Amino acid sequence: MIRLDAEKRARLAAARAEISEIMDPVKAVERKERRAREREARQRVGKRAPGQRQPRELDAGYLAFLRRLPCFAEVMGLAGCSGATQAAHLRFSDAAHGRRNPGLQNKSHDRFATPLCEHHHLRDQHVRQEQAFWNDLGMDPGDLSAALYEAYLAGEDGISVMRRFTARRQANG
Repeated sequence: MIRLDAEKRARLAAARAEISEIMDPVKAVERKERRAREREARQRVGKRAPGQRQPRELDAGYLAFLRRLPCFAEVMGLAGCSGATQAAHLRFSDAAHGRRNPGLQNKSHDRFATPLCEHHHLRDQHVRQEQAFWNDLGMDPGDLSAALYEAYLAGEDGISVMRRFTARRQANG
């Protein structure tokens, strides 16, 4: 078997295309037009019509930032923390923060996540009704996730953000 390098393969493909065009010029033109339509279709794939579901925005750096923080429920004084801190995506709709429920089997954008330990994330936030969990903490998770995301973008410390929320809760009641 003969091995061809990239340059020789490209020359061979060009020669085959030239032979094809000589043998059947109409078919060659149709092939070029079809390839142009396919190229246009591939370029349109990423564009969405208004009102159509937009793809989820991912931010692996922000999720890593959250995993380095302590569990927010523990900072708020809830006992029972266990396991590593996880990025807990908020799933309920909240028009005030521009967040829509992504539906079953889907997560919201990564910027709508908060740090919770395995226990509070999987056993409390997801097993119970999510809004009731956050109401028990006396917090608006949308405000928390927005403040943490802003701190992440600014290169600030997330723990100081969580302490501000703790102080705000203590001042309110």
